Amino acid sequence: MTQTLPTGKTTLPGRVDTLTPEQDAMLKDTWFRLLKVFVQKGQPETVSAPAPVVDEGKKSRWGFRSSSSASSSNKNTENSKDLFLGATKNPQWLSLPLEDAIPMIPGEELAFTFWNMVSSDNADCTVLRFLRARKWDADAALDMLLHCLRWRLVQRVDDITALGEHGVRNTLEKIKPGMGHSFIDNLFSNKAVIGGPDKEGRPIAYLNVRFHRKEDQDHEVLKILCIYFMECSRMIVHQPTETCCLVFNMEGFGLENMDFDFVRFLLQCFEAFYPETLGRCIIHKAPWVFSQVWRVISPMLDPVVATKIFFTNSLDELTEFIDRSVLPPFILGKENIERNKKIPPLPPAGKLLSDNQDSPEYKAYYAVCEQYLYLTFFFTMSKFPAKHPERKKHARMVRHEAIRVEPVLRGRTTFHEIGLADVENNRLILKYFGNIKAIDISDDV
Repeated sequence: MTQTLPTGKTTLPGRVDTLTPEQDAMLKDTWFRLLKVFVQKGQPETVSAPAPVVDEGKKSRWGFRSSSSASSSNKNTENSKDLFLGATKNPQWLSLPLEDAIPMIPGEELAFTFWNMVSSDNADCTVLRFLRARKWDADAALDMLLHCLRWRLVQRVDDITALGEHGVRNTLEKIKPGMGHSFIDNLFSNKAVIGGPDKEGRPIAYLNVRFHRKEDQDHEVLKILCIYFMECSRMIVHQPTETCCLVFNMEGFGLENMDFDFVRFLLQCFEAFYPETLGRCIIHKAPWVFSQVWRVISPMLDPVVATKIFFTNSLDELTEFIDRSVLPPFILGKENIERNKKIPPLPPAGKLLSDNQDSPEYKAYYAVCEQYLYLTFFFTMSKFPAKHPERKKHARMVRHEAIRVEPVLRGRTTFHEIGLADVENNRLILKYFGNIKAIDISDDV
């Protein structure tokens, strides 16, 4: 059952404005337990030496492994060769079982990355995404949320966001010459083109699969790029729009474009670390050869994710989901798209949040976040629902402050520069590259 809000927008079940009394109670219980974690002391942090690289077994050029090595090599692909990801935190925070790892992590660090994950969204909506993903099993939802927070800390998600593309390039280049340039080359390659909105008002990422070859870059570069796109898409969340649309443009696809490791990482992100953020996934004009790949991928899909995948073979079918007026010319067939090799001037590099924590802007922002948590403690013991105007007022205060200090929290991106959205006079303006009339989404919690 959907509900029409005073703004004219509709919201789905299990959201702030449509919670049942039982769901409201689960939200409060999850918050109560989360607040206890945020004040725990934790243990002194030590960064262990990277795990040794082990033989992954023979791979095909498409990223598939022999069955004898697949189970042992999954973790190695994700962790052992990374140079940037996992380099600054104790890897045991992520490698140990959750019940052993979480007590080790200082609560203030978990709270720090929680607010970076919330960004300018309504924090209640963030917690609710995990509850919905675990079908309102409060224990499982809290475990999922805490696992996501420890992953963010170890994988340096907040650093990626704060540095911005220019800062990420500089940092990667210092770690390994050529790695930073590879990140930028992939970012501007036209492998992924941002557009939108779809008919549900969501941002769209068009993935031009034929431009990708697994051997052209390190797997870590792709993971960083994936996290960067995920975090940039959170920039324009405005309730009740909190999901995105992916369009895999399969024109020209061949088996040489298949990258099984990246597909697995992308699925893991949507299922475990960005739950309930995929609104729809469209596989457009898939050739016959893709059916061989699909037989391997489909059993890996979470059942909920699987329900969001649609195949289209023509423009008429695609325009059931996206208005023709906002489709890019290369999808409409009006122009050809090539892999881009021209890099535009990059926005200024951002700073690590650890370098900005003493700034007056950041202190003011975090004071508002701490006030919200203080008020949340009383909310957990109250009879007021999450949709109560006073509760939304508190969420709006955090959103306004996050928008005001965005230059401190987030490195400037090309998506700002080319007109996805931007902050103007302390207001967040959604533009969608001129595809829609610019709208102020600063108050949408």
